[in-house]
Amino acid sequence: MASKELQKKTKEWMQLERKTLAQRKEADAYYDLNLMNLIEEDFVKRNSKLLKEKVHHLVVSVGTSYEPVVLNISLMKPEKILFLYTETSHTTLNKIVEYCKLKPTDYEKKQVSEVDPIDIYREIKNAYLAWNRPDRMYIDFTGGTKAMSAACALAGAMVDVQMVYVATDDYLVDFRKPNPGSEKLVYVENPLSVFGELETEKAIELFHEYNFAGAAEKIDLIKENIPNPNKRQELTFIHLLSLAYGCWDSLDFAGAYKSMNELCRQLDRDGRNFASNILVQKYDVLNRQKKYLEILSQIDELIRKKKQRDILNDKDMIIALMFSMGMNAMTRQEQEKYDMATLLMYRLLEMIEQRRLSRYSLFVSDMDYDNVKPDLSLTPELKNASSSEKIRYMRREVHEIRKKIFGERASDYLPNPVSLLDGFILLSALKDPIIYREGAERINLLKKMRSMVYLRNNSIFAHGLGPVALADYERFRDFVLFMFRCLCQVEMVPYEEYNTAFRWILPGEAGE
Repeated sequence: MASKELQKKTKEWMQLERKTLAQRKEADAYYDLNLMNLIEEDFVKRNSKLLKEKVHHLVVSVGTSYEPVVLNISLMKPEKILFLYTETSHTTLNKIVEYCKLKPTDYEKKQVSEVDPIDIYREIKNAYLAWNRPDRMYIDFTGGTKAMSAACALAGAMVDVQMVYVATDDYLVDFRKPNPGSEKLVYVENPLSVFGELETEKAIELFHEYNFAGAAEKIDLIKENIPNPNKRQELTFIHLLSLAYGCWDSLDFAGAYKSMNELCRQLDRDGRNFASNILVQKYDVLNRQKKYLEILSQIDELIRKKKQRDILNDKDMIIALMFSMGMNAMTRQEQEKYDMATLLMYRLLEMIEQRRLSRYSLFVSDMDYDNVKPDLSLTPELKNASSSEKIRYMRREVHEIRKKIFGERASDYLPNPVSLLDGFILLSALKDPIIYREGAERINLLKKMRSMVYLRNNSIFAHGLGPVALADYERFRDFVLFMFRCLCQVEMVPYEEYNTAFRWILPGEAGE
């Protein structure tokens, strides 16, 4: 509510304004001498509580009215001012300097075009750089032409500084001024925060397309230009998840663990402030993924030390690696890259074979049959058998199985290294529960595996020249996942629990 004295002086000024031109000049003088100081005092009193911080640098566009500029200078008391004026507003600038009693060291002035925004962009950029990119730089675009105001706002958005203007909800059209006492300071949010939301949606779309690297790159560009600190933190969560999944998808387990560990650390620290965020709600799953990645991150060191067998013999490690391979295959499926998905599923099937053979001290690249260690609970007839007797047993069993698959011309040769199908034939000979079945069912399963291997071999990524059809891929996938479930059952691995833990969490899912 304006003071009684301000209301009285306003009424007297209006009476003068309504009279002849000579008296209107008298009204303007009256306004300057009797009203302006009261308006300024009233404005500072009402708006000082709105100031968020000490304003160090202020850029002002100068129009034909000096009042709004004076009000913000009086309120903010900036240490340095840049006035952007035009040929027609030079007089107004002089009036501002005189009224505010500014010294030459307090301000700079740059003449700009009324209609060409490039001048304003250039001068604001130069000031921003000359002032060493200040954190507390404000732009007041109340004055000047519409083009000048728009240019100031755009430039302010680009360098991400605070924009303000003096507004009123009671403009006196006849007097071409706000009703004295109605002026108020208004903060303008950076419009890039709105565009940032649109760009964030595009990044989330990339994430949902499993383009984790693209999502991470886009979010990294967006998040530093978002004024809202809470939104910026949520984008940091997604950025870290994008980095983690991008590395994981590329089998860079050490890189994935590093980013996932940092994500979990930040979720643990700040999660209570973002209860509705999907990543906060899925913290337990992410934390489990971190633990699996920590295990997987040890693989590089084991390979460097040429201890690949340790990977096969470490149940937690090899199972986590298998689920990672399956997850990657399903991702390629979602992207309709069926040849690559088939290749990854084939590799999963190979790992299943390698893992089971390792239980008998057999390794596909170096099959030391002399030192095979059969499970005597499955093949009690090999108890106390010598190495040569074990080999003869395996030859005999392998030959019988091959005859039923390939016909009478099958050999009893024990291969070294071993192919995928031969590896499962050996497992069947050793009566491994993942493949061994009573009667004809065992042979039928091996025959089905042979047809599945044939399907993979016709992929362009193997020996074929054409792409894998969706129906063929789905047949192969279903068979591999069946074998994977068999492995998990044999090794007492909770398949569904692991399958849930190894599923990508997508920002934007229900619950965010």
